Amino acid sequence: MKKTLLTIIAALLLGGVVNAQSWGENPDSHAQPSNTPIVASVTVNGESVTLDNTMRLGAFVNDSLRGIAAPHTDGKFWIQVFYTDGNDVISFKFYDGTDEYTTCETTLTGAEDGYGTPSAPQVLNFLNGPTQQTALVQGWNWWSTCVEITDGAVALTSLENSLGTAGIKIGSLNDGDVEYYDFNGGLWYGELNSICNEQMYKVQTNAPINCELNGNAAVPSNHPITINESWNWIGFPCAHEVSFEVALSGFTPSHLDEIKSLNGDYSQYYVTPSFTGWYGNFTKFEPGKGYKYKSTSSESKTLTYQTGREGSVINSALKKYNIFNVDEFSFSDNMTITAVVEIEGKELREDGFELAAFVGNECRGSVKLMYVEPIDRYVAFLSVIGDSEVSIRFVLTDGNDISWSNDYLTYTTDAIIGNLLEPTIIHFGTLGLNDNNNHLVNIYPNPSNNIFNIEGNAIRKVEVINAFGQIVYAKETKGGNLQIDLSNCAIGTYILRVVSDEGVSIKQLIKK
Repeated sequence: MKKTLLTIIAALLLGGVVNAQSWGENPDSHAQPSNTPIVASVTVNGESVTLDNTMRLGAFVNDSLRGIAAPHTDGKFWIQVFYTDGNDVISFKFYDGTDEYTTCETTLTGAEDGYGTPSAPQVLNFLNGPTQQTALVQGWNWWSTCVEITDGAVALTSLENSLGTAGIKIGSLNDGDVEYYDFNGGLWYGELNSICNEQMYKVQTNAPINCELNGNAAVPSNHPITINESWNWIGFPCAHEVSFEVALSGFTPSHLDEIKSLNGDYSQYYVTPSFTGWYGNFTKFEPGKGYKYKSTSSESKTLTYQTGREGSVINSALKKYNIFNVDEFSFSDNMTITAVVEIEGKELREDGFELAAFVGNECRGSVKLMYVEPIDRYVAFLSVIGDSEVSIRFVLTDGNDISWSNDYLTYTTDAIIGNLLEPTIIHFGTLGLNDNNNHLVNIYPNPSNNIFNIEGNAIRKVEVINAFGQIVYAKETKGGNLQIDLSNCAIGTYILRVVSDEGVSIKQLIKK
């Protein structure tokens, strides 16, 4: 320790300590009984900085300058920071010769052993980019801000002004909402009167818009989030995306906690004798987005995001839709279903299958089944969007043929149905590919530009279903062959459902 301190002091003398004008006088060192030696490297927005002798690193306790250094010859900052006791929180500012960076992701506390070495320096990442730009889609968005909020009322006004006439509604969990009224030049009115970094807000728009907020970048460590029992709407006050595993590495979840996003990604936490960890398809936190966290603990907890860039969620499932797409922004909420699939009484244990949820003819959720090693089963982590209690029916596809389940569930906002230990079971008959009814129908030409000829026995009705699960063409007949014209449909892949006196056949149509 003594050798390290002497080395750092010598480096400070060799490098020269030059005051940055905006930081005032020399460091306040005489009244402080202790000091912390730090060897640091500096990055801005995660990118390395090429140092020169105009640059300065300053260390502060509250607003008092406690240390300052120019770059050392090894390309690091060797800085000595004076402090009173180990509870002093040390923050940093960086001057690059032109601009001053005041938002650092890292704070330290007084420690005689110091931080960093020449071969493994303490990384100090400063954030630059005072403007948050978030591309909001038409419909519903779960939004949060990574811009430092000092006045919540002013920040809300800035958000409202940025949305302009594209805004419809801004809603919070506990503080009400505001709505936009298009009269007298435009007016936002409601109970919500401020916003903060720790919370997520539901923002509804009538058109896509690039929402901007100006200010200093927020530091996640300055914005701990209280997690209460049941559902919490949580923000993400960080200017860059962080992997799920890293972001929550300093937080201890409870068994069967769940976190989810609006786009259908979710994961659940398990504590069992055989495995522990997060399982699902939630992979990362993104700036400008908000999330819901369901806590099963009766005690409140504190979540402080960690902001490294490495790591990935355990057993992440990637959503790759073959057939069905979902307009996940058309509703403000969702529910989650952790399920396994049975085909004719036998559990499905193959890759490449997709499970979709329908309300009538509208697809409300779709996901690939994934293999989960700890339970040795193929599981669907399915999110279903909605806003009211309606019946949900399920479809299974292998990318070519489909089967409808006779199982129904009721949509309820924020419902959690099933988990890895007790997944819900969704039952299906044989897929159309293996269905004996397929031989009853012949289609030609296929692919085709517009016209398809359908031959079969005693055909009564045909339906053409697009990738969103919507019926885009329907025709009834008294039997026999018929011709359908899809000139009003976009180029792509469709599902043809043919109902005849001899059964129901499922075929794939390709319009080119």
